[in-house]
Amino acid sequence: MSEGTMGAPEGRSAGWIVPRILMVVAALGFLAAFFLPWASANAEFREAVTAAPDLVFYEPTDMTVSDAVDISLFEYAQVYGSMGSGWQVYMAIMYAVLGASALTLLLAAFGKPIGAAVVGALAFAGSRLLVWDFGDRGVLPSSTHDWGMAATVYIPAFVVLLVAAVWLFVLKRRAKAGANV
Repeated sequence: MSEGTMGAPEGRSAGWIVPRILMVVAALGFLAAFFLPWASANAEFREAVTAAPDLVFYEPTDMTVSDAVDISLFEYAQVYGSMGSGWQVYMAIMYAVLGASALTLLLAAFGKPIGAAVVGALAFAGSRLLVWDFGDRGVLPSSTHDWGMAATVYIPAFVVLLVAAVWLFVLKRRAKAGANV
């Protein structure tokens, strides 16, 4: 049996492309979520920002109040990294989520459903750990910020990743079983 596009047996390549694309899109959702708002300012804070948008919100990172309207995990990682050794654990967890998300994308692009699902599960678990921690410490929601969309993006991205990974895994197993007959 000759190989068609993306390592799929001829005649099956179209059926193999859909789950791979879904895995890649889900992994891109993981990556995008790292840069989307993890915290989003409430209406009162947004209104207050208009009065003094260039006022420094957090000096060590030169973050202004206008920068702090929507804060991503990337920006939180910078803030926690500037706070000293005890807080850098949070920065490491956040960058680990980013690294796992990037590795998930790489594995998804190469059509490795088991690897993508396992590493994606680690990225998802890291995001859920951060959600729990931010809530437990009272960081979010707060008097100025509510949850942004990023924490929510990880959930459907993980579900899509798992479904697509199982789908691709089953297709690969069927093709292998058919080739052995």
